[in-house]
Amino acid sequence: MTEQKLITQNKDTTANSTNDDTDSSESSSSVENSSSSESSSTQSATSSTALTESQARQVLKNWADADNVDSFGGYSLDELETIKGENGNWSFVNDDGLSWGVSSTGKIHAPGDPIQ
Repeated sequence: MTEQKLITQNKDTTANSTNDDTDSSESSSSVENSSSSESSSTQSATSSTALTESQARQVLKNWADADNVDSFGGYSLDELETIKGENGNWSFVNDDGLSWGVSSTGKIHAPGDPIQ
């Protein structure tokens, strides 16, 4: 999957993102063959599809742009510490300990979101 395709796909999914779990029974090939005109619900990825750090950072940037988030607890995205977690998840943590997570499916978990 090209990074540009992931960016386009992410713009569709994060613009309408919720904290609900995605259906992981969908095959990753359906994501690779999907077009950006399809609904975001058909563009979920399986947990076996890991994002690179660069892709996770872009997902978080797109989410912040879509939700008009101007900083990450007073820090820029470039100032956040990046931590690779299990199953292809990424965390971006500011110096105050606030953390923004990006799952391998592209879901965002921001500070204050309920734990699921």
